[in-house]
Amino acid sequence: MEWVISIVVMLSLVGSVMWIKPSPRERMQSQIRLHARALGFIVQIATIETPRAKGEMDVERKRLPAYRILRSDLSRDEKDQWNSWQAFRVENVANQGLPSQWSWKRGEGILTSEQCQMLSVVIESLPESVFALESSPMHFTVYWRESGGPEVLDQIKAAIEPVLKAKF
Repeated sequence: MEWVISIVVMLSLVGSVMWIKPSPRERMQSQIRLHARALGFIVQIATIETPRAKGEMDVERKRLPAYRILRSDLSRDEKDQWNSWQAFRVENVANQGLPSQWSWKRGEGILTSEQCQMLSVVIESLPESVFALESSPMHFTVYWRESGGPEVLDQIKAAIEPVLKAKF
């Protein structure tokens, strides 16, 4: 009887240790987020409201990791005259200047045709796991589902670099 109790206690301890141990997905997220910090991103979990997709009646709320780069290179005048925008990987009628399957939540028509063309090139080079982009005078945000590894984050950073340099 004592050995049965000993086995139950041992299994309980092993189970507790296994419960605390991070899963492979959690370890990958940790690696990605540490790499993000090295690249200059601030990672937060954000709730965003998507634009209504074609045929949908209601907007959808999603909680996604937001990879933000602070805009410390803007002057006060640039911040005051900034045109904020949001683009989502959702098919909608508000898609002027964006690739197919992408639409505006905010900012349709405020970017120049050259800026829209540059943004389209950026969007085309992003991985499918990027769900949305947002630009404000405070930061540039990539809403990404964190699929892939740190090398995918390198690809995202390289893709958004032209928009960051062009300051829109």
